[in-house]
Amino acid sequence: MSVTLEPPLTRSGVTLAGRAIDWGTPLTTGPRYVRTPNGTRWHRPRSGVHRNGGNSYSLWCGQHARHESLLTTDQLPAGEPLCGTCEGRAIGAGQDTWPGTANPLVFSPMRLTPPKRCPGSRTTWCEELSWNVGRCLACGAVTPMRASGGPYNPRWGLTNHPPGPTLVPGCPFHAWRELGVVDGRVRCLCKLGEATA
Repeated sequence: MSVTLEPPLTRSGVTLAGRAIDWGTPLTTGPRYVRTPNGTRWHRPRSGVHRNGGNSYSLWCGQHARHESLLTTDQLPAGEPLCGTCEGRAIGAGQDTWPGTANPLVFSPMRLTPPKRCPGSRTTWCEELSWNVGRCLACGAVTPMRASGGPYNPRWGLTNHPPGPTLVPGCPFHAWRELGVVDGRVRCLCKLGEATA
C-alpha cells in the first residue's frame, strides 16, 4: 500500500546563476518505507520527485534518499528497525496510521560521547619530544609525528590516534568539533574569554 506524499515545498529560488532550475516532477504517492542498501533502519518518505529517470525522496527525519541505490517496501520486514523520528512525524502529520508493528523504533541523538579518534590527530597541536615523537596537547597521548599535506600545504604533525588519558573536556555546545589552541592549551574556541575550559 502506497502512501500520499506531501508536496516538495522549498524556499529555494527558481533560478541559479540566471538559469532556471529543473526541479523534476513532484510525486503524489510513494512507498511506505525507504532505505539505502547500507542503511541501518527504514525511513518514511515525506515528499518525492521524479527526475533524471528515477525517484528521490525527502524523509521525515530530514535526510534524503536518492534513486540510484534506493530500497522501497510497503510491507516492513519483520524485526528490522524503523527510524523513530520518521515514524512519529509521519503518523503525527496524518500521512499514515500506526501499523502496530513490533519492529524496534530507533533514534540516535547527538551526545557528548568522546570521539574514537582524537581531535588532535593530524594537527600541529603538540609538544615535540624528539625528532618524530610528540605529546598531543588535546589528549596527552605520546604519538608519532609525520609529514602530511602536500607540496602546496606541507606540515609536520601528529598521526591519527585514539584519545589519550587527558582528553580535553567536550564543550556542551560543540563537543570536540570547534577546538583550537589558545595560550598553549587546546580548548573550544567558543570559550576564548573564559579562564578555564
